Order: sequence, then C-alpha cells, then structure tokens
Amino acid sequence: MYEIEETVYKRFKQKNNMLFRRLWDKTLPTYHQMIDTNLEKHIESKKDGYSRIDFALVAAGWTVYERFPYAFTWERKDLMDIGYGVNWMKSKHVIENRQKFTNYIKKAAKFYGTSLVGIAGINEKWIYKTGFMRPDDVSEAEAKQDVRGGTAADSIYDQPIELPDGINKVIVMGVEMDEEAISTAPAQPAAAASAIAYSKMAFIISCLGEFIRNLGYRAIQCGNDTALSIPLAIDAGLGALGRNGLLLTPELGPRVRICKIFTDLPLISDKPNRRFIEKIKNYCKSCSRCAEACENDAITKDENPSFNPTSISNNPGVKKYYVDVEKCFEFWIENSSDCGNCIMACPFSKIKDILSPLEFWNKT
Repeated sequence: MYEIEETVYKRFKQKNNMLFRRLWDKTLPTYHQMIDTNLEKHIESKKDGYSRIDFALVAAGWTVYERFPYAFTWERKDLMDIGYGVNWMKSKHVIENRQKFTNYIKKAAKFYGTSLVGIAGINEKWIYKTGFMRPDDVSEAEAKQDVRGGTAADSIYDQPIELPDGINKVIVMGVEMDEEAISTAPAQPAAAASAIAYSKMAFIISCLGEFIRNLGYRAIQCGNDTALSIPLAIDAGLGALGRNGLLLTPELGPRVRICKIFTDLPLISDKPNRRFIEKIKNYCKSCSRCAEACENDAITKDENPSFNPTSISNNPGVKKYYVDVEKCFEFWIENSSDCGNCIMACPFSKIKDILSPLEFWNKT
C-alpha cells in the first residue's frame, strides 16, 4: 500500500502542522495569522458567500467540537452515576464471539452518527512523535486559548506522544460533509460543512468512547490529534490517498472528516481496500481536477507521485503527491476559512449540482 524509504521516514511532529507551525515559524508569510485576519473585510465586501450570516453559520458549526470538554479524553477519571448505576461498569464485559462483537462496535459507531467505520491494528509509524496534549476535562477552546493567542510556551505543542501499553486497535470513522454546502467552495457554506462535521466527530467519539468504557475497556478519543488519520483510515479499509492529499473513500470520495478511537478491545481488523487503492492510484495519475480547482496552485499536476516534500509540514519518506500546504494555508488566510475546492472538484465526491452560496441558502 505504501512505498516508504525506511531510512528517511520518521514519526511526524505535530508542531510542523501548519496550524501549529504558523505560531512559531517566523519565515512564514502567515506567521501569527489565522483565518480571522481578513474576516471583517469579507463581511464588509458584501460578497455572496461571505456575509455575516455565512460566517455565523461557520462559527456556530464548531460549537460542540470547541466547547464540549469531554470530546478528546484518554480515560474516564470518575464513574458518575447518571441514573443507571455504576457497579456493572467496573468489570470487563466477556466477549464470546470477536467477530459478532466487532460488528456491534461498528453498529454502535453508525448509531451514534458516523458515516463510515473501519478497524485496524496500530502501526506506530502513524503515531505522532510529539504533539499537543489536552489537559483532562478541558474543552478545545479552553485548552488552546494560550496557543491561539500566541502566549503559550513552545513545549505545549511539542509533548511526547506514546499510547498506553495494551492499546493495540484503532476504530477509524469518516463523517460525511454536506454535499450542497461543499459544492459552494471556497465560499463559507463549504467551511460550515467542515465545521459541523468536526462537531459531529466530537459527539460521535464522546458517545462511542463512553460505550467502550461502560464495557470495562479503554478508549482514547481523537480528532486530528495524536496520530496521522489518513494512513490509519487506509489501514482500516476506508479508502485511499488521493492527489489532493486527502482520504478518498468509495462512498463519499474526500467529502469526509476523520476521527478515531484507540482501544484495547479485542476487535477483528479490517483489510485495506487494495482494489480501490489501485483504482485511485491509476485515476489520480490522469486526473488533475483538484489541482486545476486549487486557488493557489498548492496541488501538483505532476503525473506521478514522488518522494519530494514541499516543506517540513510534509512528512518525508513516503511516495505520494505532496501538497504545498504553505500555499494552501496562505489561501485559508485570504479566504478567512478553509477552502474545499479540491473536495468539490473531485469526481469521487459525487456532487450532483454545483450551487452558488445564494442558491444554497434559498434551496429548500
């Protein structure tokens, strides 16, 4: 599935992700800038898709992800009786049939709202070497207040990441982003589709994590943190890596956001979807729609993937289409949100109609 230069590949440091790198790398034109930099100018421009109503939709979409304090916990500190008692939660549920129980876990994940779910063994290569560790029982907004304000010490986003002993499986989930909203990219309804998907992620992993703990097992709930989501998703059979640097799934293409739960549940792993991986490998070689749609030429139009990263924000040592994430992030700042053009343009997103932001708002 991967061509890896073992002498080159190293576990990724999350501080090199653009959202963290903008905080410390003074060589970047986006140093200490974020998507609010030009936001008020956009509102004043009265441009379709950039009104106060559009930005209100985006910001509200992040509510659960940003404010719910239990979305990304590694363990449950205290057993709190919510009316169902707690004694029955203290022992491990006896799993008599691993395949049947694995199916139950997937059923629970979809019941709580995920669109796609797969299971994999954990490849240590994909675990961050260092990253940002949230304090227990603190929301994303509270945890990152100093980070986002530029007053946090560098060490806060460069902490060693090691999974506890016995955690050897990962449940990987893909949450669908709204087709109509994504079709308006790069306008703000597309950003709102991403935002609400993140809040859905937070809700889903919170519920599934507690479900697992109620059965006496451990659950480490993660969004973009702790590990590289895309290779974990590929290992779990959810799809393949596309030219646009995103996970492409057979069902929804790149129109998903990924979350995961690391656990010690004795689950049966899924196999990578090798047929789809081969299909995407051949398709992306001749298709460059995402690259043509990119506002800042951040996606390569080269026919073949390579081992050549564009910056330290790409993890080297894997043969793939490397995205120039510095250029990508520069457009985020200009656009006052993430973009979504490469998702909208991908044929595997299966978007039926391209809507203007006004058409999006008026469609019933």
